[in-house]
Amino acid sequence: MIRTRWRAVALAVGLSVSGFGANAQADPARLDTTHLTTNARAVYRTWQAYLASRVGRFSATARTPSPYWSAAEQTRWPVYDLADFYLDDAAVPEIVAVEPVREGARDAYRITTRFHTGNQASRSATWWTAMTVTVFAAREGGAWKLSNALPRLTAKWHRDTVGPITYVYAPDYPYDHARAKRAVAFTDSLAAAFGVPTLAPLTYFLTPTVDEVYRIMGLESDVKFGPTGGAAQPVNRMLFSGNPALGEEYRHELVHLVLAPLVTGNTSYLVSEGVPTWIGGTAGATFSASVRSLADFLKQRPTVSLDAIMSGSFSNAQFYPAGAVLVDMVFRQGGVAAVKELFNSDGRGGDTKSIVARLLKRPWPDVARIWRARVMTYS
Repeated sequence: MIRTRWRAVALAVGLSVSGFGANAQADPARLDTTHLTTNARAVYRTWQAYLASRVGRFSATARTPSPYWSAAEQTRWPVYDLADFYLDDAAVPEIVAVEPVREGARDAYRITTRFHTGNQASRSATWWTAMTVTVFAAREGGAWKLSNALPRLTAKWHRDTVGPITYVYAPDYPYDHARAKRAVAFTDSLAAAFGVPTLAPLTYFLTPTVDEVYRIMGLESDVKFGPTGGAAQPVNRMLFSGNPALGEEYRHELVHLVLAPLVTGNTSYLVSEGVPTWIGGTAGATFSASVRSLADFLKQRPTVSLDAIMSGSFSNAQFYPAGAVLVDMVFRQGGVAAVKELFNSDGRGGDTKSIVARLLKRPWPDVARIWRARVMTYS
């Protein structure tokens, strides 16, 4: 659900990524600081300096060590800047407010910044066109250091640890312990089937909507989504569910976590999302239901080919199940071992096609034809 395709793979393997180019202005928009206290002005300058070091590469540098950010958080989360990771790299920041908050016995500050995309091609109704980011600043080692909203916004939430998973949820969230136990059993069986280690300790945040997922990260979009998805961050050992219908057992995202050892920096996005969709469905729909929707889509657009979908010209609603059907075809031919081999496919479409064709022992045009026929059986 979250953002662009290359970004999802990057989170899975913990790589730095490049975005849409360094088109943003060099200096963040200035806030009128005449009314600020001495400490608030120091915090403001720290945030300004951090933004200036990131402008044009917000996502790409979300895990680059920074002297301005909390050392404790940089140790805790490899991709430590949780909100900025989802920004358009061409975003232009406008600092809106620096406000004092009290955290126990210490002073802290909440910093609110509005980001507008600087990429002219992205100014349509894409969800990252206008974003608001909230971060905090507190004393650490005698200096003001930046930190995330997440620990503060979830500090009073309930916690329940089931096997390797610690669920974190608001007091009014309808938590289901039995479903949490099923989720752990699912991850154990999946790990055994693929011959990978069982799930390592994981923090799993439960929220009622995708918008709440973003909010606790310190991110708010002008576009609202409701209870429609979630996000896996294998490198940070975190999972976020914004769909209570799946809640504790968000299988698509759990697959990302369990199978993360198989993902490489070159793994095709078609594979990295096709496998979780094949096993755990997508966007609240089962594998079969998502492919049925794809079949209906293709019936209405008979000229749309597998190659066109693989090119990235269509939405995730078509891309994910398209990949899942290919994975299913490979599994039927060569079992789990063949599916594991798919993770070695390069993100370049030609390489993915050649590996799939080899595993299915057919030329690519035949693969594409059989793929379409297989999809249409779900109609």
